Amino acid sequence: MNIIPTSTTSFEVIVNNFINQGKISTLEALGKLLERIDKLLYSQKQPFEKVIKIKERTIQTSIGMLRFKRRYYYDELEHKYRFLLDAYLNIPRRNRLMDNVKIKIIEAASEMSYEKAGRYACEEGLPVSKAAVCRLIRNTEFFIEDNNSLIINDSKVHVQIDEKFINVIGSANKKKLYTCTIFKGVIPKGKKKVLQNRTLISSKNLNLFFEKINKSLFEKYHIKLDDEIYVSGDLASYIQKSPEKILVCKAIYVPDKFHVLKAIKDSLGLKTNKYLINDGACQKLIIDSLKGINDVDASKIRTLLSKNPESLTHYLDYEYDGCSQECMNSHYFCSRFDKVPNIWRFDTIEKLSQVICSKQNRSVVKIGWKDKYYKMPYDTIEPINVEKEYRNGLDEMNLPHHMRRFFYRLEDGWDIIP
Repeated sequence: MNIIPTSTTSFEVIVNNFINQGKISTLEALGKLLERIDKLLYSQKQPFEKVIKIKERTIQTSIGMLRFKRRYYYDELEHKYRFLLDAYLNIPRRNRLMDNVKIKIIEAASEMSYEKAGRYACEEGLPVSKAAVCRLIRNTEFFIEDNNSLIINDSKVHVQIDEKFINVIGSANKKKLYTCTIFKGVIPKGKKKVLQNRTLISSKNLNLFFEKINKSLFEKYHIKLDDEIYVSGDLASYIQKSPEKILVCKAIYVPDKFHVLKAIKDSLGLKTNKYLINDGACQKLIIDSLKGINDVDASKIRTLLSKNPESLTHYLDYEYDGCSQECMNSHYFCSRFDKVPNIWRFDTIEKLSQVICSKQNRSVVKIGWKDKYYKMPYDTIEPINVEKEYRNGLDEMNLPHHMRRFFYRLEDGWDIIP
């Protein structure tokens, strides 16, 4: 489907033509430059290097397809084949995408399907197949540098925990992706609350999950052993026991009020609030009423009210800001992982969830690829003045006057506006 405006002004035509011509001319100039460098390398080759053929290379950039030809050599001493140009400039072998294109694809894949990511992250008319996107993510290593900046306030730190069930290859049942949001302070905004100093954390492994939480509390929020924090979530047993896993401070479990009140309403049809649920007589009535009900939520509520009713008193504490982890899952994880046809590899889930969390945490994501390179066979090649060859290449190209002037201004660091 093509979406076009009903009318186009002369200004739009001039700008679009200039941009399109600029992309074409840039790619042509780069191709000519690389071929000139390859020719200079050929003039410095050793006698034992024989040219087998001249082969074209295509690499997809953020502005289009870069094409250039270079010589393929056979080394009669080492009995190896190589492209001298690729070895000299460290061009990865069998790599058809520039790094900035890969980064755009990975970022898009954390929000949309592989097919859409390969289409929207690339130049129009040059889509990357969903199989190529899948291989790219599988062969990518992620290194996260956390953003530890905080807005100073007197609020208590809140840790809210939940899980997302996801279809996984090789498993008949859905697997858990553990998710967490840490925040310190809220700002009322109409009927909503905006979380301050927010950090998203996720992991497929529960032990690693709590390691990340402890690391973030210690390094980013500067929590000490005597400090108290709130840990909130539903009535899952691992969440209720989570204070035992948080080792850097005193953690207090507070069950999510929404789940508690909903479980009571679903089991008994009784509508309560944070005041009634903290009344001793009301608690005894609920416990007695739930004894004859064989339901998982009813059993959890009965156990909670019997063994840990003090956890509900924090609903009345002005320092407790509530729990919204269900909303965090809906906003940031469900949109990508909740599509029914999707079946994932667990490693892929881990990588994409890292990208999602890092984007929201404003962290730096360093990405590495398992690329292979040709090695230079000797150190006798004289350094090539790339800038000089670039200028000579421009002079030889049949560029329009305005485009040649544009490139010269860019090269010399001039203001590109005439």
